[in-house]
Amino acid sequence: MTLFFIGLGLHGAKGIPLISLEIAKKADKVYLDAYTSPISQYEINSLQNLIGKEILTVGRDFIEDGLEIINQARKKDVVLIALGDPMVATTHMDLRLRAEKYGIKTHVIHNSSILCALPGETGLHVYKFGKIVTLMKSGSTPRATVYEVIHENLTHFLHTIILLEYDHSTGFFLKPNEALESLLNMEKDFKQGIIDDETFVIIASRIGSESQILSGGKIKSLIDKDYGEPPHAIIIPGKLHFTEIDALKTLLKIDDEQITDNSSKAKILAVNMIKKYVMSARKALLKARERSEAEKKNFNDLFENVECYISDAERFLNMGKYELAILSIGYAEGLLDSLRFIKELEIEW
Repeated sequence: MTLFFIGLGLHGAKGIPLISLEIAKKADKVYLDAYTSPISQYEINSLQNLIGKEILTVGRDFIEDGLEIINQARKKDVVLIALGDPMVATTHMDLRLRAEKYGIKTHVIHNSSILCALPGETGLHVYKFGKIVTLMKSGSTPRATVYEVIHENLTHFLHTIILLEYDHSTGFFLKPNEALESLLNMEKDFKQGIIDDETFVIIASRIGSESQILSGGKIKSLIDKDYGEPPHAIIIPGKLHFTEIDALKTLLKIDDEQITDNSSKAKILAVNMIKKYVMSARKALLKARERSEAEKKNFNDLFENVECYISDAERFLNMGKYELAILSIGYAEGLLDSLRFIKELEIEW
């Protein structure tokens, strides 16, 4: 017996592949995952009419527990349909792995998802998207994690997709303007200077449906708008290639003045740290030279080595070799500190 994972894609009941339709018609049990993305009762009814049998709509707890599906799949062919691609959701992969460990054969029918649709809809290059993160009003993903993902992607000139929370059991969904407000509040807390009113973002609503909307611009021009029903996602672009800019202007009708380079504001934490340590080491070296002259002590060879290590740190920093830069400035500080440890010279930091 087999557990089938079927992707419904982005176009509702009409998006189900013919091969998936054949499998679902022959299956003994058909479930529909309704928690990862909203689906209307009309689409559910349409899907049931196409398949010719009842579809049981299930939520997150049912899929995460998975025991009922696994027990049924031991004896019958069971189908789990999910909007988009079924393996985008980690809960589905977990269920598949558990089924395989129980000796149950699994089979996946893939389909289009928001992750592959957004590059095509916006014109942003697919290979320039970094880590994806989900923003929740309350939940298992900390706000710090969301901010760190955005920061890391921007420092590598990559685009960030932020999926916005949707709760099937309560009907709650995080509105894009609330999400933008949350991002601005994160900046107040974490203070890395990557998000402000001038940050360029793209808001994607109901991609694949007849009512899909794509809006782009600075946060200050988008934060007060109503984006309607879910699902929603936000893209924070990184450094844009000129062909991406052309696509945004052509496809999304975004004005030039709304498009900014978000990556230009993002500084790698190691860069700031190394620059601070280099400045501190140079000041300490200058004071050490003055004190050694005053006390008539000769540490010129050691000081030259310190100077070389500081210069190496700056050179590695400019080359983007941050680990080597940190090691070099550490050696410089260590040499200066050695004079203090052997009580030959008092070093002021």
